[in-house]
Amino acid sequence: MDAMLAKAEKYVGMPYLEGEFDCADLAVMVQWELFDRLVALPVRRKRPRGAMGQAREIHALQADLADRIDTPVTGCGVLMYEPTEHGQRWHIGTAFVAGGEVWLLHNSFTMGCACLQRLADLQRFGARLDGYYAWRAA
Repeated sequence: MDAMLAKAEKYVGMPYLEGEFDCADLAVMVQWELFDRLVALPVRRKRPRGAMGQAREIHALQADLADRIDTPVTGCGVLMYEPTEHGQRWHIGTAFVAGGEVWLLHNSFTMGCACLQRLADLQRFGARLDGYYAWRAA
């Protein structure tokens, strides 16, 4: 198994806690702990609550925090969305490229915890890829 993918496994099972620890919080934690990157999100009390509010924020902040790249690399952000009757629900995770596959470490509202899944599997369940993003230095 790829060494970085193995390191990502320590986050699997961390609980999704609405208003406390969501997909953006996990992405920031992983950037700091595994890649020594400081990603500065707005202060929690100023961040929107609920999946749709947080999702809008993720999409809005992409231009401030990262640059779109064509090919995924380990550690880059992966921005996805799901169409809903009220618009799009946005979601972010961290890519780990191993054995020719892209794996996504993400904190899932639906699953209730952090998961490590093949990106292709998520897309089969309705998640749509927006793109891959290289984080900017804070």
